[in-house]
Order: sequence, then structure tokens, then C-alpha cells
Amino acid sequence: MKDSTARFSGGPDAPCVVVLHEVWGPDSHIASVCKRLGKLGFATAVPSLYRGHEELLTPRNIQRAMEAVWDLSLEERRDKKMVATELARKSASDEVAEVLSVLYDQRFRDGMLEITMRAVRDARQRHSKVATLGFSLGGGLALAATTRPNPPDCAVAYCGEPPKSQSLSGVSVPMLAIYANHDELMNHKVPAFVEAALKHGNDLTVKTFPNTRHDFFNETKKDLYDRAAAEEAWNVTASFLARTSKAPFLSRKYRGL
Repeated sequence: MKDSTARFSGGPDAPCVVVLHEVWGPDSHIASVCKRLGKLGFATAVPSLYRGHEELLTPRNIQRAMEAVWDLSLEERRDKKMVATELARKSASDEVAEVLSVLYDQRFRDGMLEITMRAVRDARQRHSKVATLGFSLGGGLALAATTRPNPPDCAVAYCGEPPKSQSLSGVSVPMLAIYANHDELMNHKVPAFVEAALKHGNDLTVKTFPNTRHDFFNETKKDLYDRAAAEEAWNVTASFLARTSKAPFLSRKYRGL
């Protein structure tokens, strides 16, 4: 997969947040997040994680593909035989099969991480502080970026897949991981994540929200969105970014938390 250049907004004097979309792509939800970050005084960069696959990985195709494997865990979705069995059971189209073969291919996922790291490097040339902030698929990438050379200064993940425990050795940047308490995709990996962070002495903050489900922060997912939890999660995020970026322009409300 080719690297891509991120779309930047905001002045060079502001800290920059690299915003990483979930599986649905850089949709109106991501635009809303960037707008909210801008109001806090942050610059933003949105890399094109699907560069080269835009015609295949459309919101409609992705929705159909996710519906086909909704009952499978993340691990099962990466098992080609299990996916093929599930697609045959549901009589899914060849196009759905192609979407899933791309999304869950390890080379594709490695390529998305490389695109993320390029966006971090590009942001570093423009801004003194750089954070990653991602949702679900993007949340996993935001956390994974902390395990790579020349990482961001901090990372925030909403319902993101935790990094492998052994990769946390040597991670020195602060991480904030936000989870819904009813999330069959991610939550079974969180205890090992926390245990590894304690073992390696990582700066990890974990916040879970009761009576919420995956995508509770996404206002476009009406059946999952939880306004109260989303507002509290955003306050936690703003506080964390204020602390880790040491941005003098942020309000006292966030600097003091």
C-alpha cells in the first residue's frame, strides 16, 4: 500500500492531533471531531488510510461487509477459513468477500500503520507536539503508533484494539484508552493490556463507560450513541491532551485536570 499525505488544518504554532478514522472511513464523524479539536486550539491532520482502495472500500461496501461478519470476533475475522464459511452461510457477494480480504489482510493493516507513522512524521515537521487520536480501527492504530520508532507525544484511543503485550516494552509516551463496557470486539483484550502496562511501567489511563456499546461516541450511529457518556469522554480526552501537550492556550478548566 502506498503512503499518503495527510490533510492538515490549523496553524503551525498549535499542537497537532493526527485523527484516525474507524472502519467506515473519514466520514462526517471524523470531520466533527476535527472541528471540536480546532475549537480547543489544536491543529489536525487526517491521513487517508484507504489510499489506493477508495473504489472498493466505500461506506456502502464496508457496511455490507461488516454485516456479513458481525457475529465473528476480531480473531475470527482474520481467519480466512472462518470468514469463507460465514460468507458462504450468508450467501455474501464476491464484492463483500473482496472487501473483507483487504480489510483483514495483515499487509494492509501494516500499510495503514505506516501511513499513520508518515502522518506523525509530517506533523512533526510542522508542529512541536503531535498526538494520535483514533476510533475503533483508528484507535488501534493510535495505540500501535506509540510502539514504533519516533512515536507521537501521546495517544488517545476510543474502543481501539490494544497493542500486543510484548510491544509495550519501552513505550514512554502517555496513552489514554477509552472503552464501552459492552464491547465484545475489544474488551476481552483489555485486562492483558493493563497488566502489560503495569509490568512495563507505561503511562496508561483507562476509562470505561457503563451501559455503553462500541461506537457510543459516534453521533452518526443513532442506535449506539450515548450523549452523556460521549460528553464525559470528550472532557476526559481534552484534559488528557491538555496535560500531555502542555498547551498554554487551553482553558484553565482543562489545564487543571
